Amino acid sequence: MKRHFENLTNKVSRAIKHWWLLMLAGLLCVAMGIVVFVFPLESYVTLAILFGVLMLVVGAAQLIIASSSGNYLAMRGYVIVGGVLDLILGIFLCIYPYVTLMVLPIMMGIWMMYHSFMIIAFGGDMETFKLGGSGLVIAGGIVLLLLSILVLVNPLGAGVTTVVVIAGVGLLVFGGLLCALSLKMKDIDKELNL
Repeated sequence: MKRHFENLTNKVSRAIKHWWLLMLAGLLCVAMGIVVFVFPLESYVTLAILFGVLMLVVGAAQLIIASSSGNYLAMRGYVIVGGVLDLILGIFLCIYPYVTLMVLPIMMGIWMMYHSFMIIAFGGDMETFKLGGSGLVIAGGIVLLLLSILVLVNPLGAGVTTVVVIAGVGLLVFGGLLCALSLKMKDIDKELNL
């Protein structure tokens, strides 16, 4: 039993040693959400490029964390798939920003929805391991899911202002959740390294 616990501890340590990547991605999301509100009209034009860069950073962070976690995270496969999709879509958005202006609301809605499911699942993992804050993480994932549904209900007819506002709120919520999760991972890392 002791050996099993040591193996589990080693896997946890590998999974959380890159907590700062989630913090970086979260801060980038929050900064992008603020930019969207400060420059709403210009934001829609630049949102495609900024969203592409954001997806590249979040995708790279997910792939690094998933590849270093072994099989510790129950949702590791989903994190890898999400990271690869983020990288592909991020590259596409950066290369073709004007083409994506038409489909940006749909892409953002799907991206937010997929990540909301991942956050809800991560909150479930936290609950399984009896980590504090799992309810808050799940609630944040549900808020992100509701925002994604608002975007996807009428993505092309909702109007630029509506899409920009919902995108800004979604980015702030997602960034805040990533920052909170990274701080939780940092606390766990400290406890394991004592």
